[in-house]
Amino acid sequence: MKRALAVVLLAACSSPATKPALGEPPFETYVASYQTKVGAWAMEIDPVLRTPRAMWGSAPFESAERFVRDHATLLGTDELVHDGTVSDPTLTTIMLAQRHRGVPVLGAHVGLAVSHGRLVLAQGVTYQITELDHVPSITERDAALVAAAVLSAPKSGDRDVARLVVLPERGVGTVTFRLIWEVTAWRGFDQAVVYVDAQTGSVVSAYDANRYEYAGKATNHVDQRTVGDEVVQLPAAHMRLHSMRGATMTDAEGEFAFNGEAGPLMVNANLQGEYVHLHNAGGPEASFVGMMRPEREYALEWTEARSTPEERDVFRGVNTTNRFVSTVFPDNAWIATPLPANVNLPRTCNAFWNGTSINFFVEGNGCNNSGRIFDVVAHEWGHGLDQHLPGLAIDGALGEFIGDEISFVQTNSPLIGPGFLTDGRPARDLDDPEYQCFDPKKRGVHAGGHLLGAVMFDVFTDLQRIGFTGEPLKRLMLRPIALAQTRAEWYRSMLAVDDDDGNLENGTPHECLIYNQFKLHSCGGTRWPGIPEKDPPYCNNGG
Repeated sequence: MKRALAVVLLAACSSPATKPALGEPPFETYVASYQTKVGAWAMEIDPVLRTPRAMWGSAPFESAERFVRDHATLLGTDELVHDGTVSDPTLTTIMLAQRHRGVPVLGAHVGLAVSHGRLVLAQGVTYQITELDHVPSITERDAALVAAAVLSAPKSGDRDVARLVVLPERGVGTVTFRLIWEVTAWRGFDQAVVYVDAQTGSVVSAYDANRYEYAGKATNHVDQRTVGDEVVQLPAAHMRLHSMRGATMTDAEGEFAFNGEAGPLMVNANLQGEYVHLHNAGGPEASFVGMMRPEREYALEWTEARSTPEERDVFRGVNTTNRFVSTVFPDNAWIATPLPANVNLPRTCNAFWNGTSINFFVEGNGCNNSGRIFDVVAHEWGHGLDQHLPGLAIDGALGEFIGDEISFVQTNSPLIGPGFLTDGRPARDLDDPEYQCFDPKKRGVHAGGHLLGAVMFDVFTDLQRIGFTGEPLKRLMLRPIALAQTRAEWYRSMLAVDDDDGNLENGTPHECLIYNQFKLHSCGGTRWPGIPEKDPPYCNNGG
């Protein structure tokens, strides 16, 4: 039931003794519903109105007009008019508004969602109105005078506009209807609405109608890191949402808002955003359709009902990694461009970057779905970054190391891709004893990258141990990517990033720490390429 203010009875054109304070826009009180099945449709039915709040399934879609004709009895009306459409390549949402003998019915609407050419959802509130005198007894001018008496007196530039509407009023187990004049009044920058009974001239209610934001927060239910981990709820950051009043983007905390007038607002979204465009190669795309109201914050949750785990995990992984690395390379155009990401390709036990997109495989042959593993997402994203920084693809092993480094600098773990295999084993373990000594015979790109990863994870750990953390640590670890073109160049590139005085000859703040780890990993009689043949003079005491 609409939240009404104290009713002040007025004779038309008279002034009230007191002026009611402005309340909030009308809103519908929750009424328990029940679900049922009618043909191919599952339905949620309003037990008082006997009309569906929602019906979902899948059916061919010809037009909104055809839908209304076919479902007029169920909806309780055939007087639904088009009120806006939003379309993207896979989803079209259509809003219909109810009329009664041409008069708008407040709050009455049906929203249709057409996905991939098929109607998948219809939701809203409609009323079967049988007994209502639709001819007003007082004029539009008289209603405006009543409203002006409730509000402050208009000044130059102010204006009042009135229209006839039907106001549904819900009680316990009942609904009644009233014909009213809805008077919208502008007083400077402020806007208010006064409802005046069109038969008696009494003030029904009044509310503040300033255009506030439709506020909400989007969250994403994801594997904490890999398959089998706790599912955690994190912000769905940098995601684009669409409505009939335009588009908006969630911020880093998942917060978003639309500007608009009072009343319902249909919003839809896919897992598309500022930094990633997700595509599910194995089934329907992730899709959300919801109804927002300005009087309360909306909670948009990406769950199993709207998406698959791998879609959510890749969306989260790309966004998190993008924002993490962006502080090191803030002017990189590739980072600021949405990255195509494809999940559920019909292959197993791998993932790849193809020069333009990152791609993830389904579960099978002893491997989990690679899109569900944060480290794998970060690794493939790292290949894209490597390609779009200066240099050429000279050393494939360096490229594999860069992918791993993008992962472990975020996870702070030597395990790369835990849960990659269905028995829980990772794709790589940087603490694996087999890779602790530089061995030129290990020539595969993953094996070669693994060798450098083992060194650099130990450098990373040692730097944190001495209290070198945060953005400085991130920069020291990642900035060499834009300089080193081979593994042999990595050591010096790191020193160049670490330098604090424009002179590498006199050492750098962390040179000894870095050198000592490369030396420790130069076991078996072979030194890491690129490091000094002898200990730097200022590192002769263990650094």
